[in-house]
Amino acid sequence: MKVNDQLEVIYGARLSVFSAMGNGEYYKLDENKEITDTIWYPHGKFVKTYVNLEPRLSAVYKFNDYSSVKTSYARTTQNIHLLTQSVQASPYDRWTSSSNNIKPQIADQYSIGYFRNFFDNTYELSMETYYKNMRNQLDYKDYADFGGSDVVETDVLCGKGRAYGLEFMLKKRTGTFTGWVSYTLAKSEKKIDGINNNQWYNAYQDRTHDVSIVGIYELSPKWTFSAAWVYYTGNAITFPSGKYQIDRKDVMYYAERNGYRTPAYHRLDVGATYLVKKTAKYESELAFSLYNAYGRRNAYMIRFETNKSDLNQTSAYRYSLFTYIPSVSWNFKF
Repeated sequence: MKVNDQLEVIYGARLSVFSAMGNGEYYKLDENKEITDTIWYPHGKFVKTYVNLEPRLSAVYKFNDYSSVKTSYARTTQNIHLLTQSVQASPYDRWTSSSNNIKPQIADQYSIGYFRNFFDNTYELSMETYYKNMRNQLDYKDYADFGGSDVVETDVLCGKGRAYGLEFMLKKRTGTFTGWVSYTLAKSEKKIDGINNNQWYNAYQDRTHDVSIVGIYELSPKWTFSAAWVYYTGNAITFPSGKYQIDRKDVMYYAERNGYRTPAYHRLDVGATYLVKKTAKYESELAFSLYNAYGRRNAYMIRFETNKSDLNQTSAYRYSLFTYIPSVSWNFKF
């Protein structure tokens, strides 16, 4: 809705309806997340239905043809939950849907940003801040059986979350050389009773710093070169703070949830594209690329094991997957 020449408002709403249905077992749990009853629901039987309204509102105020302020509010609902095992940075994720025991995730996000174009729209600058409040956030309880349990509801606890941050981007849109530089300063946390002494802690996805630099150079109508460098803070993970023995086996003790981080992640990707042929009906090109050009060994997994030379010591071992990955592809566009 256009209020006047400078102000435009857009509003609306979505209705989210999700039903957990039968042809399987569902469980009743007590306060300690222990199963008290198992019920079989036949095919097509409605077990639990969640109905959520998702209002949306945004406004744009134009100062002139080159600068504007945008603000928005949105409520979103997600019926799929991602569970990440953050102990020892093991790359184990599990997806589970809402059920009679697990409610949908609900988030309310507020944002405001300033946008400006320079030099006849050659450059674009954006600065934006946001805050997101989240409900029905899941996380594994202490010493959960990752992947070993068929009933995920018995291994998780539910609470709330919050995320907030600042985003900056400077983009060059026209010319033989284009690209952008972006930086995000952010925080993402959870607070779940029964985890981390009921205090706020870093979510696994929390990234304090996130930097992206991309450049694209059109050397000629045939050749285009590109490079992209990314950097972001390592994932928040849980490291052991001690260990003890049970039946001559080492058992790790964990205190603060997600109180440590993996090493920072960064890499450089470079590429070149050669336009083989272009007609009114189709286009073909050869693309050459090198992933992780300087061979950074980013952490994929971190494990803790007893030091073989000193059984009283525990050592951390970092594992990586890929260094350099060259590739060549021949693309056709019709």
